[in-house]
Amino acid sequence: MDLVYENLLSGIQNGVYEPGKRLVISQLAKDNESSEIPVREAIRRLESEGYVEIQANKGPYVKAFDPEKAITIFQIKGVLEGYASRLAIDYLTEADLDGLRELNTQMQACEEAGQNYSDLNQKFHLAIYQRLPQRELYDMICELWKKWGITRSVFSMAPSIIPGSIKDHEHIIQLLSEKDYDGVEQCVRAHKEKAGAVMSAYLRKRKE
Repeated sequence: MDLVYENLLSGIQNGVYEPGKRLVISQLAKDNESSEIPVREAIRRLESEGYVEIQANKGPYVKAFDPEKAITIFQIKGVLEGYASRLAIDYLTEADLDGLRELNTQMQACEEAGQNYSDLNQKFHLAIYQRLPQRELYDMICELWKKWGITRSVFSMAPSIIPGSIKDHEHIIQLLSEKDYDGVEQCVRAHKEKAGAVMSAYLRKRKE
Protein backbone atom coordinates (compact mmCIF):
# COMPACT_ATOMS: atom_id res chain seq x y z
CA MET A 1 0.00 0.00 0.00
CA ASP A 2 2.82 2.41 0.82
CA LEU A 3 4.25 2.29 -2.71
CA VAL A 4 0.82 2.84 -4.27
CA TYR A 5 0.19 5.69 -1.84
CA GLU A 6 3.55 7.28 -2.66
CA ASN A 7 2.86 7.03 -6.39
CA LEU A 8 -0.61 8.57 -6.09
CA LEU A 9 0.57 11.32 -3.75
CA SER A 10 3.45 12.19 -6.06
CA GLY A 11 1.09 12.21 -9.04
CA ILE A 12 -1.28 14.63 -7.32
CA GLN A 13 1.51 16.90 -6.09
CA ASN A 14 3.18 16.98 -9.52
CA GLY A 15 -0.02 17.62 -11.44
CA VAL A 16 -0.28 14.21 -13.12
CA TYR A 17 -3.69 13.90 -11.46
CA GLU A 18 -5.18 17.38 -11.65
CA PRO A 19 -7.93 18.78 -9.37
CA GLY A 20 -11.31 17.43 -10.44
CA LYS A 21 -9.87 14.32 -12.08
CA ARG A 22 -11.70 11.09 -11.30
CA LEU A 23 -9.47 8.33 -9.94
CA VAL A 24 -10.43 5.04 -11.56
CA ILE A 25 -9.43 2.31 -9.13
CA SER A 26 -9.12 -0.48 -11.71
CA GLN A 27 -6.87 1.66 -13.91
CA LEU A 28 -4.72 2.76 -10.98
CA ALA A 29 -4.30 -0.88 -9.97
CA LYS A 30 -3.05 -1.68 -13.48
CA ASP A 31 -0.75 1.35 -13.50
CA ASN A 32 0.78 0.28 -10.18
CA GLU A 33 0.80 -3.44 -11.00
CA SER A 34 -1.18 -4.21 -7.85
CA SER A 35 -4.59 -5.44 -6.79
CA GLU A 36 -7.38 -2.97 -6.11
CA ILE A 37 -7.09 -3.39 -2.32
CA PRO A 38 -3.92 -1.28 -1.81
CA VAL A 39 -5.33 1.33 -4.23
CA ARG A 40 -8.49 1.64 -2.14
CA GLU A 41 -6.44 1.88 1.05
CA ALA A 42 -4.19 4.55 -0.48
CA ILE A 43 -7.23 6.55 -1.62
CA ARG A 44 -8.75 6.38 1.87
CA ARG A 45 -5.49 7.71 3.31
CA LEU A 46 -5.34 10.49 0.73
CA GLU A 47 -8.95 11.36 1.55
CA SER A 48 -8.07 11.70 5.24
CA GLU A 49 -5.19 14.02 4.29
CA GLY A 50 -7.41 16.22 2.14
CA TYR A 51 -6.06 15.30 -1.29
CA VAL A 52 -9.05 13.23 -2.44
CA GLU A 53 -12.80 13.44 -1.98
CA ILE A 54 -15.28 10.61 -2.42
CA GLN A 55 -18.38 11.77 -4.29
CA ALA A 56 -21.59 9.79 -3.80
CA ASN A 57 -22.37 7.47 -6.71
CA LYS A 58 -19.31 8.77 -8.57
CA GLY A 59 -16.22 7.64 -6.69
CA PRO A 60 -12.92 9.32 -5.76
CA TYR A 61 -11.79 12.61 -7.29
CA VAL A 62 -8.69 14.73 -6.80
CA LYS A 63 -9.65 17.56 -4.51
CA ALA A 64 -8.80 21.17 -5.33
CA PHE A 65 -6.33 22.64 -2.81
CA ASP A 66 -8.08 25.19 -0.61
CA PRO A 67 -6.51 28.69 -0.31
CA GLU A 68 -7.22 28.89 3.42
CA LYS A 69 -5.69 25.48 3.96
CA ALA A 70 -2.52 26.67 2.24
CA ILE A 71 -2.21 29.52 4.74
CA THR A 72 -2.79 27.18 7.69
CA ILE A 73 -0.20 24.66 6.49
CA PHE A 74 2.47 27.32 6.02
CA GLN A 75 1.65 28.76 9.45
CA ILE A 76 2.15 25.34 11.04
CA LYS A 77 5.40 24.86 9.13
CA GLY A 78 6.48 28.33 10.23
CA VAL A 79 5.92 27.59 13.92
CA LEU A 80 7.72 24.24 13.81
CA GLU A 81 10.60 25.32 11.59
CA GLY A 82 11.02 28.64 13.38
CA TYR A 83 11.37 26.81 16.69
CA ALA A 84 13.69 24.23 15.13
CA SER A 85 15.89 27.02 13.72
CA ARG A 86 16.09 28.55 17.19
CA LEU A 87 17.24 25.23 18.66
CA ALA A 88 19.62 24.57 15.77
CA ILE A 89 21.80 27.57 16.66
CA ASP A 90 23.47 25.58 19.43
CA TYR A 91 24.41 22.69 17.14
CA LEU A 92 25.34 24.15 13.77
CA THR A 93 29.05 24.36 13.05
CA GLU A 94 30.82 26.94 10.91
CA ALA A 95 31.12 24.26 8.24
CA ASP A 96 27.33 23.80 8.38
CA LEU A 97 26.83 27.54 7.90
CA ASP A 98 29.22 27.49 4.94
CA GLY A 99 27.16 24.66 3.51
CA LEU A 100 24.00 26.77 3.83
CA ARG A 101 25.74 29.67 2.08
CA GLU A 102 26.78 27.35 -0.75
CA LEU A 103 23.23 26.04 -1.12
CA ASN A 104 21.89 29.57 -1.31
CA THR A 105 24.49 30.41 -3.97
CA GLN A 106 23.35 27.37 -5.93
CA MET A 107 19.74 28.52 -5.60
CA GLN A 108 20.63 31.91 -7.00
CA ALA A 109 22.34 30.29 -9.99
CA CYS A 110 19.39 27.93 -10.38
CA GLU A 111 16.94 30.85 -10.39
CA GLU A 112 19.01 32.77 -12.91
CA ALA A 113 19.14 29.73 -15.18
CA GLY A 114 15.37 29.26 -14.91
CA GLN A 115 15.72 25.79 -13.40
CA ASN A 116 13.70 24.05 -10.69
CA TYR A 117 14.26 25.90 -7.41
CA SER A 118 12.10 23.84 -5.05
CA ASP A 119 14.45 20.89 -4.45
CA LEU A 120 17.33 23.10 -3.34
CA ASN A 121 14.98 25.18 -1.21
CA GLN A 122 13.83 22.09 0.69
CA LYS A 123 17.42 20.91 1.05
CA PHE A 124 18.41 24.31 2.46
CA HIS A 125 15.74 24.34 5.14
CA LEU A 126 16.21 20.73 6.23
CA ALA A 127 19.98 21.27 6.44
CA ILE A 128 19.37 23.82 9.20
CA TYR A 129 17.74 21.20 11.42
CA GLN A 130 19.87 18.17 10.52
CA ARG A 131 21.96 18.23 13.73
CA LEU A 132 19.09 18.64 16.16
CA PRO A 133 19.13 16.02 18.92
CA GLN A 134 15.35 16.43 19.10
CA ARG A 135 14.78 13.86 16.36
CA GLU A 136 11.02 13.82 16.89
CA LEU A 137 10.89 17.48 15.86
CA TYR A 138 13.12 16.90 12.84
CA ASP A 139 11.08 13.87 11.76
CA MET A 140 7.83 15.82 12.14
CA ILE A 141 9.17 18.62 9.92
CA CYS A 142 10.34 16.12 7.29
CA GLU A 143 6.96 14.41 7.35
CA LEU A 144 5.16 17.71 6.76
CA TRP A 145 7.45 18.51 3.82
CA LYS A 146 6.54 15.10 2.40
CA LYS A 147 2.83 15.07 3.25
CA TRP A 148 2.23 18.59 1.97
CA GLY A 149 4.74 18.48 -0.87
CA ILE A 150 2.22 20.36 -2.99
CA THR A 151 3.30 23.52 -1.15
CA ARG A 152 6.66 23.24 -2.92
CA SER A 153 4.91 24.35 -6.10
CA VAL A 154 4.63 27.90 -4.74
CA PHE A 155 7.77 28.84 -6.69
CA SER A 156 6.35 27.61 -9.99
CA MET A 157 3.09 29.42 -9.22
CA ALA A 158 4.89 32.69 -8.50
CA PRO A 159 8.53 32.67 -9.72
CA SER A 160 8.77 36.38 -8.89
CA ILE A 161 9.13 35.55 -5.18
CA ILE A 162 12.37 33.60 -5.70
CA PRO A 163 14.76 36.60 -5.37
CA GLY A 164 13.05 37.56 -2.10
CA SER A 165 13.32 33.99 -0.89
CA ILE A 166 17.06 34.01 -1.53
CA LYS A 167 17.44 37.27 0.41
CA ASP A 168 15.46 35.77 3.29
CA HIS A 169 17.85 32.81 3.28
CA GLU A 170 20.82 35.18 3.51
CA HIS A 171 19.20 36.85 6.51
CA ILE A 172 18.44 33.49 8.14
CA ILE A 173 22.09 32.43 7.78
CA GLN A 174 23.24 35.73 9.27
CA LEU A 175 20.93 35.35 12.27
CA LEU A 176 22.10 31.75 12.80
CA SER A 177 25.70 32.91 12.66
CA GLU A 178 25.03 35.70 15.15
CA LYS A 179 23.18 33.27 17.44
CA ASP A 180 20.12 35.51 17.44
CA TYR A 181 17.60 33.05 18.84
CA ASP A 182 14.53 35.28 18.79
CA GLY A 183 15.47 36.84 15.47
CA VAL A 184 15.91 33.62 13.53
CA GLU A 185 12.70 32.10 14.91
CA GLN A 186 10.70 35.17 13.87
CA CYS A 187 12.43 35.40 10.50
CA VAL A 188 11.73 31.77 9.56
CA ARG A 189 8.10 32.08 10.63
CA ALA A 190 7.66 35.23 8.54
CA HIS A 191 9.43 33.55 5.61
CA LYS A 192 6.96 30.64 5.66
CA GLU A 193 3.90 32.82 6.16
CA LYS A 194 4.91 35.00 3.23
CA ALA A 195 5.04 31.94 0.97
CA GLY A 196 1.66 30.80 2.29
CA ALA A 197 0.08 34.14 1.46
CA VAL A 198 1.47 33.98 -2.09
CA MET A 199 0.19 30.46 -2.67
CA SER A 200 -3.21 31.29 -1.22
CA ALA A 201 -3.55 34.35 -3.47
CA TYR A 202 -2.63 32.26 -6.51
CA LEU A 203 -5.18 29.57 -5.66
CA ARG A 204 -7.93 32.16 -5.10
CA LYS A 205 -7.22 33.75 -8.44
CA ARG A 206 -7.30 30.37 -10.18
CA LYS A 207 -10.75 29.67 -8.72
CA GLU A 208 -12.21 32.91 -10.11
